[in-house]
Amino acid sequence: MRKVFGLLAAASALSLVAAAPASAQAQRTVTVGQTVSGALTAEDPKMEDRSSYDEFSLSLAAGQSVEIVMSSSAFDSFLHFGKGTGSAFTASSTDDDSAGGQDARVRFTASEAGIYTVRANALNEGMAGPYSLRVGTYAAPPPAVARPLTVGATVEGTLVDGGSRLEEGDKLYDVYTFTGKKGDRLALSTASSAFDSMIELGRMKDGAFESIATDDDSGGDKNARLLTILPEDGTYTVRVVGFDKDARGAYSLKAEALPEPAAAPRPKAMRKGQVVQGELTDRSAQFGEFRAYDYYTIRGRAGEKVTIILRSEAFDAVLDVGVLSPGGFASVATDDDSGGGTNAKIDFTFERSGSVIIRASSLNGAKIGAFSLSVE
Repeated sequence: MRKVFGLLAAASALSLVAAAPASAQAQRTVTVGQTVSGALTAEDPKMEDRSSYDEFSLSLAAGQSVEIVMSSSAFDSFLHFGKGTGSAFTASSTDDDSAGGQDARVRFTASEAGIYTVRANALNEGMAGPYSLRVGTYAAPPPAVARPLTVGATVEGTLVDGGSRLEEGDKLYDVYTFTGKKGDRLALSTASSAFDSMIELGRMKDGAFESIATDDDSGGDKNARLLTILPEDGTYTVRVVGFDKDARGAYSLKAEALPEPAAAPRPKAMRKGQVVQGELTDRSAQFGEFRAYDYYTIRGRAGEKVTIILRSEAFDAVLDVGVLSPGGFASVATDDDSGGGTNAKIDFTFERSGSVIIRASSLNGAKIGAFSLSVE
């Protein structure tokens, strides 16, 4: 189980910020090679979710790698690692159970010398009891050697034991690079029958990877599909990552140039009682972030009620009923999953005689395919 906190967006990372502590607490000091004992109590400072925590300061030299393990038989441990203290704490890494069972583990290599903060926390509110915190040296695995990726081509790879691993989550990964231009529309996708794969797109800055976008399963099943518009000219980095630390095996990675979306379509007339078949593709008209859609229209009398259902096994369907105006489509009713599963349904009553527009779309722009639309 994972914690959920409010996330503060930053230019280079997502920072996890604690609420002001319930009471002041001085940081204890822990050193590399040391194991310390502690206990969480109801009187300790609290995170946003009201779970208790203790803080420890840790001095690291530039390039020093450490492994921090929090263990407890009394509660489910949760570790945060970063800088600052109290309400000014900003986490760069968090972990719940990478050490197995209820134990948490964070691995970190300091890019610069300084004082860092280890926050020993419980997973949920009300958890308390004794714990131990061990800080040891860690032999960081060598970084993955980047392979070239060509837009329009597919490459084959394998995540294997002994390969490069991310410090956060201890996951195997491979790295690829390509050169693109600002405004390029691209689809990056993985396929593997061996493991659940993730795609991360980013750029290297001062030797560190800065993420731009990530995807887990938009390619269906265990596969990822990430759509992006490149923000500027330059070299980009793609990481193929196992979803968990045990993920390994063969995979393929494909980079495709996406076509420009079509112009807004002319609404297709439907009759009550009719079922139409359609398909959303990368060439469909789009709104928002790659949201493919199609338009239909239906006439009705004032007070008449109809049920509109959008069904698809390929994507999570979204229905909108509205009107077209000089400013574009204006929705008066919307639904995501009232049709059950990935299907959408709207029970609509005509306020006046005339026509309305039905917009059929996909919730996730990376998931597209066939659908059926009915008006009952």
